[in-house]
Amino acid sequence: MVELIIGYAVALFIFQPINVLIHEVGHASFAKMFGGKVQKVEIGIGDPFFSLGKYIQVNKAFFMMGALHYDNNLNQQRHKVRLSLVALGGVLFNLLTIVMFICFKVYTGHQHFLDGYFLGFTAVLIISALIPVTYSTGYDSDGKWLLDIWKR
Repeated sequence: MVELIIGYAVALFIFQPINVLIHEVGHASFAKMFGGKVQKVEIGIGDPFFSLGKYIQVNKAFFMMGALHYDNNLNQQRHKVRLSLVALGGVLFNLLTIVMFICFKVYTGHQHFLDGYFLGFTAVLIISALIPVTYSTGYDSDGKWLLDIWKR
């Protein structure tokens, strides 16, 4: 029982913010690749808690969601493929993280009870990001963003 509580606590308060950061860096990388200027990456929702450098803001509910703020002329130029890659960049980076983690485990024989929590929380983030919804914060999920790109 203690192991279960520790597992979920570590997953929620450590793995989830790391996964969200990886996810948002994925969006930022593709935005930057296509000429966008990254203004800010937010980890979590709510009021600001602290900043990591110039571009990363960690909010008080740091274990929930994230957002990328960037300037980009791709929206005006209607580059659907490029915009789609920006929209899917977070999911692609999370998938790459899973592949690298599994390769590391296979290569080293690494086993830890927290491995499943990391993989599980990463998978849930990927799935929830692809479900097309608008969140209560007003932001669209990556799935909704992708659908909106191709409806134009």
